[in-house]
Amino acid sequence: MAVNSATSVVDNINNVTNKNSKNSDAAKAQTNYQDFLHLLTTQLQNQDPTAPTDTNQLTQQIATLSQVEQQINTNSNLQKLISLFNTTTMNSVVDYIGKQVETSGSQGSLLNGTAMFVYNLDKDADSAAVTITDAAGNTVLNANGTKVAGRNEVIWDGKDNSGNQLADGTYTIKVVAKDATGADVKVTTSTVGVVTSVDSKDGTPTLMLGDIAVGIDKVLSVRPAGQLVQNPPATGDSSGADS
Repeated sequence: MAVNSATSVVDNINNVTNKNSKNSDAAKAQTNYQDFLHLLTTQLQNQDPTAPTDTNQLTQQIATLSQVEQQINTNSNLQKLISLFNTTTMNSVVDYIGKQVETSGSQGSLLNGTAMFVYNLDKDADSAAVTITDAAGNTVLNANGTKVAGRNEVIWDGKDNSGNQLADGTYTIKVVAKDATGADVKVTTSTVGVVTSVDSKDGTPTLMLGDIAVGIDKVLSVRPAGQLVQNPPATGDSSGADS
């Protein structure tokens, strides 16, 4: 059966390229490419001898074939580059394991009986009430924190108000600071912890501080584990310590 013109093949070319623009799956693109070759070959084999395919139309079809092939190759190479980039990125962030990182947040990971929290005061305070709660929202510790403007660090030994050693896990700190007039002092908290593992989600590395997930782009600082910026108060009991 003869094919009267190249119109049907050109239409199928458009369908193929439209499918490829909507679907980035390389395997399906390769299948569409083979379908296109089959369509073009079939047309040439079955063209009407009395009305052969126009040379210009054939040239356009071959040019389209070349574009489809180039697009498939480009997509394949891009996927290889992405895979290489992800592998390189994961290899680089593995060095974070065992390091202490800081990010915005209010959670801390109690690990081997020690947790660290950081809060910043907008100005010197007259009082700084520290409250630590467990994953269920229960208050486990009330203490007094340091009151200086800027960075304040809290090292918690994992003991509750009754002196009981709590299980390792994720805990949350809240700090309410007041000045001499009783007015609130602005407080911002940070999550601090030691990186225990590195995960990847959709190609993006995520640092795990125990059960706390931190995106690599959210890290504010990295230090050797256990390094302090200043000497923190001991807050392992309900009385706390004032500066």
